[in-house]
Amino acid sequence: MTGLLTDLMHDRADHLDAPDLDLARITRDGDRRVRRRRTALVGGVAASVAIGVIAVPSLTGDGDGAARDLVADGTAAAPVPLSWTTGSTLRRAGAPDVDLGVDVRAWVWVGDAIALTDDERRVLLWTDGVLEEVGTAAKPDPDDAELVADGARVAWVDPDRRLVLLDTTAGETTTQDVPGAGDVRITALDGDIVYAVGGDGVLAWDIRTGEIEVLDPSGEGIVIDAEDGTLLRALPGRRARVEGPGRDLTLTTDSFANLSPGGAHVVAESNDEGILLDTSTGERVPLATGYDWALPFQWLDGDAVAVLAFSFGEDSEETFLVRCVVSTGACDEGEPLEPGFQLPAGLHFGG
Repeated sequence: MTGLLTDLMHDRADHLDAPDLDLARITRDGDRRVRRRRTALVGGVAASVAIGVIAVPSLTGDGDGAARDLVADGTAAAPVPLSWTTGSTLRRAGAPDVDLGVDVRAWVWVGDAIALTDDERRVLLWTDGVLEEVGTAAKPDPDDAELVADGARVAWVDPDRRLVLLDTTAGETTTQDVPGAGDVRITALDGDIVYAVGGDGVLAWDIRTGEIEVLDPSGEGIVIDAEDGTLLRALPGRRARVEGPGRDLTLTTDSFANLSPGGAHVVAESNDEGILLDTSTGERVPLATGYDWALPFQWLDGDAVAVLAFSFGEDSEETFLVRCVVSTGACDEGEPLEPGFQLPAGLHFGG
């Protein structure tokens, strides 16, 4: 998860922390839609409409710009609750708050445990109230994930440019040097395969054999996400492609997309709106969130998705986290998010 989603989160963090918005923060190429939404907000206009009543975007359009850097958000195979953190506090819908013992910078669910980084970029594992240091993460670019998880495994890049994978079930840590020069980042994790970009291009590291396969020497065909062998890969021109058994879908994306466990569905931001698509048919799946602007962004299980939603007033906005069920389109009442929240997406929101 990166690009416009993180721009959006930086934008929201700015707005929630101070009423005088710093427009200079949104300056990168491709951010015209975010700037337009923010300008409309400052002017007291609700710039977006509720998901489910907007026209379906083209699934095969050529787009109007180069593909942005893309990264998966750490979809876990095991069901996880609707959750977020503020400071050191873990908050879960319908459950008591928990003090994790350290202020959270970035975090992901790893089965029933939590992997997180702190301000020193220590990688910490929280399990049943016990906090253990398990490594150190390299300093990433602001829009890149620090942690990527899948089931009981979590991966990161250490300060020595090595790929690191921790299997929490086996209690084993595996590392792999990356050939070539330059920055390295992990973009997806699918079972025994760690997908990364850097050095010699787009890479796939098989932890069983220790071999690294170069999937794309140009470094452009980034594996955004991978689930049970179904790949979501970046294409030029604001597009991404779902490739897998029975699936061959090209969609327009502003920079963010994420497969469901098993790859049956994909969520994305496309043409300044959140979308949910069936990867076998390409059909749009509507979600009855009831909010002014909504983005399904992370899978809680195979049939439930977390949605980041916004309600706009003339001079204010409120941010919510919502659980929606794909098979019915029904959504629970949203959980209000306070300033400083962090989502279980593996990267740090808010600057």
